[in-house]
Amino acid sequence: MIKAFIGFLAVFLSTATIAQTPQAGLYGVLTPTVVVGGGSPSASLNQLSTFLASQLAKNRDLKNVSDSRIAVASFVNINNLNETNQLGILLAENLMHEMHIRGFGVVDFKTRESLQINPAGDFVFSRDVGLLRKQYNIHYFLSGTYSRHADGAVINARLVQADTGLVIATAQGMLANRDLARILNDQSQPGGEKVVIERPVIPPVRPNTVNLRSQ
Repeated sequence: MIKAFIGFLAVFLSTATIAQTPQAGLYGVLTPTVVVGGGSPSASLNQLSTFLASQLAKNRDLKNVSDSRIAVASFVNINNLNETNQLGILLAENLMHEMHIRGFGVVDFKTRESLQINPAGDFVFSRDVGLLRKQYNIHYFLSGTYSRHADGAVINARLVQADTGLVIATAQGMLANRDLARILNDQSQPGGEKVVIERPVIPPVRPNTVNLRSQ
């Protein structure tokens, strides 16, 4: 009787543990979506990028990530796929780092064919297509979309096979409005707000009239 009870208890505890474990997918554990925010804007953006990269790494359908050449592009407006902003550009920059430290082969397609040196500095990056390399060995694209909502922005990231468009991995997160506004306004200080100073303007003598004065 005691042995039967112990066996039942062991099965019950094992079942309870499995029920609390995140649902496992075909290629790994699927991490739920979280809302990022509450810290400084830069910290929240780093937290979001780390979370997205972790999801992509866990859910990927890739065996040898180091031999997989990935190009990371700007995240775009879900309502206009040719439009991006400060958030979309910064997400791409952060994810290049996050994917690299996870062992993925990241290709930076914004590097020039040669180093440009002038009195203003030394430059290796450019967005001028004429100055960039003509060919890249790219297997996958990493990018995504952002969509604005009343309480913030939902970020959807995806890793896509370059030649077929097949989705290899996906990730999703949400950035709270508080931090989103600061990122879009390029405000680095928590709580900082742009203040518009109004000064009285003396109206001209006559509209559209220029008064010439002799010296």
